[in-house]
Amino acid sequence: MGAFRVGYRIAGMAVYILVFYAVWMTGRLFTWPSAKAGVCWRRFAFRSWARCVAHMFGMRITVKGVPPKPPFFLVSNHLTYMDGLTLASVVGGEFVAKREVAYWPAIGFFARQINAIFVDRQKRSDTVRVNNLIKEALDKGDGVVMFAESTTSRGDTILPFKTALFAPAVQCQCPVHYATIHYSAPPGLPPATAWITWWEDISFGAHFVRMAKYPRFDAVLTFGPEPIAGTDRKALAETVHEASMRQFIPMD
Repeated sequence: MGAFRVGYRIAGMAVYILVFYAVWMTGRLFTWPSAKAGVCWRRFAFRSWARCVAHMFGMRITVKGVPPKPPFFLVSNHLTYMDGLTLASVVGGEFVAKREVAYWPAIGFFARQINAIFVDRQKRSDTVRVNNLIKEALDKGDGVVMFAESTTSRGDTILPFKTALFAPAVQCQCPVHYATIHYSAPPGLPPATAWITWWEDISFGAHFVRMAKYPRFDAVLTFGPEPIAGTDRKALAETVHEASMRQFIPMD
């Protein structure tokens, strides 16, 4: 049953991406004259796709708090590649992702279509380019979602936030919203840290297969009560991290 479920979900991902691309391109024919309409259409299409894929993987998402409305700058903890689905199913927006994601099978193609902002973490100079893209997204009224730890973790704590990409929030005087994600497995299955979070030194493909063989899991997405403003990116990142830790629920 597990092998069949993996195959079904891989095939389903491919089908959903193809359908999304067809719908996405069709919508662009009608929205291209208006930049604002184009942003709204992409956000709607991305959110719809994310909800469909989350359902296919048996992911039940519970939202606590009020999601921000665009334009917004949203920071979240990072546990696995499923975090993108969890957040996109609720808020949409442009995601900041590591450059390697652009080359992942299927997911990379999809990420490029929805205007993900890819950052090369091996080049410190790439920060300037990425910050300019974040600022452009905010200026055109879109939302930006960033995993400020810059890596996934086991889920027992939130790693310190990297501060460089907080600069656009300071420059645009855009308060930073924050959210925390928590996953749990249903009774009778291994704990979430054994197959949902991606913290071990294994490949994306190996982890994906391991996760996809299980029937379902729960995700709790908690939004902070108020966004946080600041005039110094380092102090702002630290304050947002502290606020995130106060509502964070460690995983088993």
